[in-house]
Amino acid sequence: MMERRRLANRRLAVAFEFLHRDQRYRAQIGYFTDGGGIAEIFLDAAKPDSALDAFAADAAILISLLLQHGSPLGEIGHALRRCPNGEPASLIGSVIDCLRQMEAPS
Repeated sequence: MMERRRLANRRLAVAFEFLHRDQRYRAQIGYFTDGGGIAEIFLDAAKPDSALDAFAADAAILISLLLQHGSPLGEIGHALRRCPNGEPASLIGSVIDCLRQMEAPS
């Protein structure tokens, strides 16, 4: 198992909002300081302290741990369920799609 990459105390972060199934979420992503890409994500649902907010926060922690252990976003996204039209079936899939778009070279 790959060792977890530790993050610097101060690092670049970008905040954005997105919709998934008519629910609004706020996200903040942090980057590895060595230019190694996205290192972490924090998620909040529109209604604080709700079950959906807790699920979003827990999902972000799991995604962050996968990234810090070296899992590529493409591999994570490929493993997740999709709707017949190709859209992500879950919040986690939506987040991964957003992150993949942000990671893509401009």
